[in-house]
Amino acid sequence: MTVTPNQPYYRVEQIARFLHDFPHIDFKFESVNSSFDLQRNDYKESIIFLAAIPVAFCVLVFLLTFACLCFHCCCKDRPTKRHKTTCTRCVLGLFIILAIGSIAVGFFGNEEGNKGVQSTIDAIQNTNDTLSGSLDTLKALDGIADNITSIWVDALKQVINDHLKTNVTVQNEVLKLVEDIRSHSSQVRGDLQDIQNKVNKINLDPILEKTGQAENYRWIGTISMLCWEMLVLVVYIIASLKKSKYCIIWGLAPGVMSLLLAWASTGVYLGGSVAVSDFCMNPDAFIISQLEQKVSPAVIQSYVQCKNQTDPQTFSQALRDALMYVQKANETLDDILSKTAKYNISKYLEAPVRALREGLREANANVISLSNTVYCGQIHTNYVKALHGICNRALVGMSLVLLVLPILGLSLMFVQCLAPRIWLLLSRQKEIKEVDVRDPFLPRPPNYNGYGTITEERTPLQSPPDFRNDGDIMTRSARSVSDDSPPPAFDEIDLPYYPGSFVEQYSRLGTFPQTERRNY
Repeated sequence: MTVTPNQPYYRVEQIARFLHDFPHIDFKFESVNSSFDLQRNDYKESIIFLAAIPVAFCVLVFLLTFACLCFHCCCKDRPTKRHKTTCTRCVLGLFIILAIGSIAVGFFGNEEGNKGVQSTIDAIQNTNDTLSGSLDTLKALDGIADNITSIWVDALKQVINDHLKTNVTVQNEVLKLVEDIRSHSSQVRGDLQDIQNKVNKINLDPILEKTGQAENYRWIGTISMLCWEMLVLVVYIIASLKKSKYCIIWGLAPGVMSLLLAWASTGVYLGGSVAVSDFCMNPDAFIISQLEQKVSPAVIQSYVQCKNQTDPQTFSQALRDALMYVQKANETLDDILSKTAKYNISKYLEAPVRALREGLREANANVISLSNTVYCGQIHTNYVKALHGICNRALVGMSLVLLVLPILGLSLMFVQCLAPRIWLLLSRQKEIKEVDVRDPFLPRPPNYNGYGTITEERTPLQSPPDFRNDGDIMTRSARSVSDDSPPPAFDEIDLPYYPGSFVEQYSRLGTFPQTERRNY
């Protein structure tokens, strides 16, 4: 794009060059021209082909995830020993954190893309307002020229015919000057009519409407998709922290949908980003090709390139001619006043002359205002702003979303594979531990006399006897043990109340043995 000093210009970003270099292959697996043109079927096929690549990968990932789920839930034997889930849950948490970080970057990229598109819409709206203002000015000039030629000139001519009858020569000269004013006004009207016909063919309202609708769908769809992914990850976080197999089950089914959404969105953003980058590589050619059937290509090229501040030349020449004819009309009116000054008819000429002066003054102001809006400077500035919005800011935002969506999809794939493993470890029944039935501090079950029935109530607990020393428990005196004798032994028949007998009786009958104090 050719630029002049102090003029805004558009520069192609590196990200646009990178995406533009992606191979463009149609459904016949043949390379096609990468120039942006939605009217060509082969170009549309190449964009659809690029968008289908992540979707095909999504199908493969889905099959792998389904196989992983079946392996953990159906094929693999249950573990016989208890295993800790800490390591698996930590790995799951790392992938969840990575996915959440990707979602955060996706939100930022989505907002950047929205701001860029809104900037483009504002620039297009400003251009549309400029064109609408130019049409209003042209209509006002057409009305002024019509009033000059049909009303005010006729009124001036009527005054000359009524009050210059004595001097036919002067009357004819003045009438000729009046006709010159009519001719100049008609010339102004004709010059501006050509501009009006060309400007009136440029209608940017459909572009504004389609761009706004597409951006609304893109922004809302991306926000909804990212929020859904975040909700699924929150369910997995709760399941991991609470070790809840029910939360894991609730996360598995939505997780499959999240995988589909992530990779489908990747395909949409890949195709859209490549198409936008193709447009941004040479936007001038596409704009000229779209408008050349309505407006002269030279006029459109003057606006998109704006090599000179007075472009387009066809409009500038018409405006210069219009200003010249307005100036000539003013000079002709001055000649009329000078030629009729000595005939004392100024009071009759005052009203039509004042109307003509006012009309010519308004025409001159409108032509100058029209030149400021029709010249390429203002419209070219809006054009460059629109390109900066869509090709710089919006494309960068879309590229960020395109970058994080595959990361999000891969993270969800690993989460979907790890979640069934945790569910399998958490879903096992608790192991039965061996208990030492001789432990006196464990609670004892009630006594049963038959199978499945309880015939008598358990004897209430009695206060344990007060054993203050070994003599209260031992019923015999301890034998003296020599150094060479074996360990002492005792006879349960002779010693009915031996140490631990009260525990056995409590286990059998629920009562404690009654001891008798014996003196030896």
